[in-house]
Amino acid sequence: MIVESAVVPRTSAAPCADRLILGEHVLGVADGATGKPWDSGPDGAALAEAVAGHLAATAAGTGARVATDSATALVRSLLAAAGAGPGEGSAVTFCVLHRPRREIWRVGEGRVLLDGAPVPPRPTGERVVAEARALVLRRHLADGVPEATLLAEDPGRAAVQELLRALGGLRNRPVARCGYGAVDGQDVPDDFVEVIPVPAEVREITLATDGYPEAAPTLAEAERLLAERLARDPLMIEDPPETKGLRPGADSFDDRAYLRLSPV
Repeated sequence: MIVESAVVPRTSAAPCADRLILGEHVLGVADGATGKPWDSGPDGAALAEAVAGHLAATAAGTGARVATDSATALVRSLLAAAGAGPGEGSAVTFCVLHRPRREIWRVGEGRVLLDGAPVPPRPTGERVVAEARALVLRRHLADGVPEATLLAEDPGRAAVQELLRALGGLRNRPVARCGYGAVDGQDVPDDFVEVIPVPAEVREITLATDGYPEAAPTLAEAERLLAERLARDPLMIEDPPETKGLRPGADSFDDRAYLRLSPV
């Protein structure tokens, strides 16, 4: 069933916020959001741990809508215990295969490959933020600021803090091309609970978090592509740009989780 899997933190200095979801009926990955200064309550790693365990216990007859609502209720209770309301703290996205229903459920920007063919996620406002960060960094590079200085200080990330806050304010709000889904204690609109039927002829599925900028049908290939990107573009401003880069002492720009499996 499971061909290969991995969970890799971006740095050993902080807890990894990505998780594998390994249940009897549900298998996949969960991605805890990177912490923001304005977040309240448990961080992304804690919420990802809770949601991953919760989804792993999903019953054979449960559908995507019920599973998402149940995970949302769990996060809402964790936030409330810390004195935070729905949407006031961190968040978790997930991408899983429900084996009995032969469906992939995706809330967020998880990577999906069916026999090597990508199933792109819906567009969100994160690309706008990433482009703005890249614009600032390109200006500094043009002014002759050393790449090493920009990696250490990341003035691009500093410049887009209000954009990141605005993006968070669009979480679970159905705003065209900007809103996006995540489990954060708020109700997740139906449009953000993606159900992807797995055709009978599909023999292999790859699910990964967006710590892999480019999806790949094997773990070795995904790691090779990531390493090549980090080597040539540690600021992560090439197309597609990212909202953060490779910080000094880190192994990658983001945590990552990868799962390759057979649907039968």
